[in-house]
Amino acid sequence: MRLEDMTAELRPRSDWEAVDLGLALVRRDFWRLCACWWLGLSPMVILSFVFLRELPVLLVLACWWWMPVGSRLVLFVLSRRLFGELPDWKSVLREWPRACVRRFGFRMIWARFSPWRPLTMAVEDLERLRGKAYSARVRLLLRRGDSTVVLLAMWRAALTFWLALAAVYTAAMFLPAGEAEKWSVSLDEWSSDSWSSMPPSLAMTGTLSFLLAMSLVDVFSTGAGFGIYVNHRTWIEGWDVELAFRRLGNRLRGTAGAVLTAILLVAAPSAADAETTPGDVIAEVKADPDFTVHTETYRVPNSSGGSGWSGSGELLATLGQLVFYLAIAAAIAFVVWMIWRFRHLFGGGRAGPAGRRVPPPPRVVMGMDVAPESLPDDVPAKALELWGVGRRQEAMSLLYRGAISRLIESGGVEIAESDTESDCLRRVAAEAEPFAAYFSGLTEAWMRLAYGRSAPGDERIRDLCAGWPFALKGGPR
Repeated sequence: MRLEDMTAELRPRSDWEAVDLGLALVRRDFWRLCACWWLGLSPMVILSFVFLRELPVLLVLACWWWMPVGSRLVLFVLSRRLFGELPDWKSVLREWPRACVRRFGFRMIWARFSPWRPLTMAVEDLERLRGKAYSARVRLLLRRGDSTVVLLAMWRAALTFWLALAAVYTAAMFLPAGEAEKWSVSLDEWSSDSWSSMPPSLAMTGTLSFLLAMSLVDVFSTGAGFGIYVNHRTWIEGWDVELAFRRLGNRLRGTAGAVLTAILLVAAPSAADAETTPGDVIAEVKADPDFTVHTETYRVPNSSGGSGWSGSGELLATLGQLVFYLAIAAAIAFVVWMIWRFRHLFGGGRAGPAGRRVPPPPRVVMGMDVAPESLPDDVPAKALELWGVGRRQEAMSLLYRGAISRLIESGGVEIAESDTESDCLRRVAAEAEPFAAYFSGLTEAWMRLAYGRSAPGDERIRDLCAGWPFALKGGPR
């Protein structure tokens, strides 16, 4: 991966700017990405039309279930196109079988209904992470704007239904009178919970409309998720800063050649520019035929008859009823998501002062695992042992993680996952004053080593371990 080859402007963006970046990447290679999506979906489409042609609902559901395969091929092309490489069709065909079987049980069964699929699929397919590494990476990426990804999933579902209904209604407007009557009667019977008399043309139109809507929406939503993924990595890993330094080095290397070229260009003015006056240029432009004014008159014939579709009123009423039910379903889904998002307010948290509910203790702070089970029983002894064998970064990290974990569990300090070292210091000073002096010294030593690459002396580490103010797991200290 070469950041210099990136074909988009690399800078930190807001979440919705990142969505717009992904949509722009899709528009650049729209037809190629659509072809890749249909290539991934082709096995299920063929099998469904062979065995489920008489059951249009099951046919659409089967294709919807297989949709992540097409999304993977779209992501494959997008990720390489972003870095200046446009995969040929041979590469896409080689990727096709892997997209069908890669982590099939997890992606197609366990995580099939995940609203975060456009983001997590990039971690799974591009970084090839599995197990605990995959879970930790996803948690880190979702710390920024997980609500944006959920809203994107709701937008994806609503837009799919809207596009499908629009396609069905557009087809109905061009029906001949005889077929329109069949559709109208079928809609009346469908409202009475009967599917047996549905005309084949109506079933096929509805099926193709949903497949077309699914393809368009999923291609763009995959691009939007990829844009969010790239933006999150830019924020976390500082891609824009790294690229700026690389470009600065390239400019400094080419400064001498650029100065020499500029001197030669200035020393050789063009004689043709001196002979041409502004008036001549204006006259030449105005003489162009494109500036000639043309007038055309059209006569619109009067329309004496109506369209061939006689059941538009019934169809509109049915569509209105369906939209009403969809709006209710979307509202229920939003309420359920809000309850889940703020579930710590309803229970499962700890009781704070005056009966106030606080959220469950975090397990990751600043990307470090602070869960009690991840720490040894005797944190200072283990840290001193690691320091003695030269593993200084790991020793300081263990001391700092252990202090945060003990402050959360025993000291009652409400530390959030997004808190920085300064935030933790303020919280400890306000909520656990007896530990403030020790934690301030530990934080200073940790920041000098982690960010300044300045390791404290051995005596300082022994003092920090000897002054450990927290109780051990096995008993009092």
